[in-house]
Amino acid sequence: MKSIQLRLPDRIHGRMRRLAQEEGVSLNQFIVTSVSNEVIRQETSDFFRKAAAKFDPQAFADALSAVPDRAVPASDRVRTGK
Repeated sequence: MKSIQLRLPDRIHGRMRRLAQEEGVSLNQFIVTSVSNEVIRQETSDFFRKAAAKFDPQAFADALSAVPDRAVPASDRVRTGK
């Protein structure tokens, strides 16, 4: 495991400390979780950006045309509560 020294504005440090207390975790754990979430968010964004770059509208249309045109079974319908 690596250690880093981090400089934060006092205001951000105070907000992080309060949020960590509210969550019942150490400030270190709060920072690790926050950074991990940001890494995952960026990796997910990169994944979808790369997938979108490969999008082929014709292949999508061909796939849709291969789906049979049938009524949606009652078991697959979303109930609206009305």
